[in-house]
Amino acid sequence: MNEGSIYMSNKVIRLYYHTGTGNSLKIAKDIGSKLGDHELLSIAQLLKGDVVIEGDIVGFIFPVYFARPPVILQEFIKNAELGNINYVFVVANGGGLFGKALKILENIFRTKGVTLNAGFIIGMPGNHPKVASLQKTTPEEYYQKEAIRIDEIIKIINGRLPHKMETNLGLLGSLFSYVAFRGPYNLSKVHKLDKYLWVDEKCDSCGICACVCPVGNIELSHSESPTPVWQHNCVNCAACYHHCPKEAIQLGKEKHMKRYRHPEIGLDEIITAT
Repeated sequence: MNEGSIYMSNKVIRLYYHTGTGNSLKIAKDIGSKLGDHELLSIAQLLKGDVVIEGDIVGFIFPVYFARPPVILQEFIKNAELGNINYVFVVANGGGLFGKALKILENIFRTKGVTLNAGFIIGMPGNHPKVASLQKTTPEEYYQKEAIRIDEIIKIINGRLPHKMETNLGLLGSLFSYVAFRGPYNLSKVHKLDKYLWVDEKCDSCGICACVCPVGNIELSHSESPTPVWQHNCVNCAACYHHCPKEAIQLGKEKHMKRYRHPEIGLDEIITAT
């Protein structure tokens, strides 16, 4: 960290986010609104060019997949150039196990010569349909707790205070998640999780799935009634599944699993972020 960075006087605040259903974008917007003037930056958009990450306060807001940070986020940080950063924090959200997700990011930053100052977790409705179907907490309860949690986090960030990397269920949860999710996580590393996605007869060729995919992984077939074709560059955000207006996109063998979108994030915001 460069404590004497020229950004101290200007207080440049940059918040990077990755979102599929809107949870991370909502959290990023809430944090930004309380920190003051800031830049809200979509990781998916920035993947298209060279990136220099720098600023007085830099934050990363993202969902947790398989108790780990999304592969797209890991690749983004590893490939970016890290400039002058005075304070960097991460905020993970999800409805399941967080495992060592924040510790993994801490190690990635360390290899780049940067100390991760603070790491937080926020419970939100799960993005994975199977996880969402098991949750007993209502979305409204999650949103109420998120608002309280944001205020706690803002106090730490504004004070530039160090804060340990949070998790849930401790060592036991970390060990369980490592074993239980190792298979699907390895598939996510090679971007092949779209092998489980398929489309049924309800598809009306609207193309929304292609519009919300953050990495352009969906093309419409060349047929009289085009349907989505996944290109095996999946980042596991499940945006196509959740935003399909006809619920025609299915995941695995089970149909009619729970769909979810954050009610305060519009479809246009998701599309703009891609």
